[in-house]
Amino acid sequence: MIIPTDEDMRAFGHSLSKDLKRSDWVAINGPLGAGKTVLCAGILAGLGYEGEVASPSYAIVHSYEPPDVLVAVAHVDLYRIDYTDELDELGLANERSERITLVEWAERFGSAYVVPSHKIDIAPQADGSRILTLKMDIDDTGN
Repeated sequence: MIIPTDEDMRAFGHSLSKDLKRSDWVAINGPLGAGKTVLCAGILAGLGYEGEVASPSYAIVHSYEPPDVLVAVAHVDLYRIDYTDELDELGLANERSERITLVEWAERFGSAYVVPSHKIDIAPQADGSRILTLKMDIDDTGN
C-alpha cells in the first residue's frame, strides 16, 4: 500500500493496533527516516497511549504498561545491537510473552530469535510517500 504522509502512517498504525493481540511480535523494517517510529506511535495510540513516543534507539527498549495502554507493549530498536547474544542480555532472545512487541530494525537479525507474527517493510519514495508491505504469519505457533 502507499502511505502518503506521516499522519497517514500514524492512522495505519492506529488501525493495525485493533488486530494485534498479546504475544504478537511485529517486525518493522526500513531505512533511517522511513517512518518506523511514527508507525509505532500510531499503534500505541490505538492501544490507548496518549503520550509522546520516542525512538528507543539509545535505550533499546521502551516499555508501556497498563493503565497507559490496553495491553503491555515493548517497543524495541535493534539498530545499535551488533550480536544476537546482546538480545539474551536484554531478555529479548525468547520474546513472545503476554505483551505486544514492536521491533524496529528487525531485519538486522532476521528470524534469528523470533519469527514475527507481522512483518512490515517500509520503502520511502522520492515524493515523500512510502510503500508499505505487510505480511502476517497466521500460524505463528513455532515461537
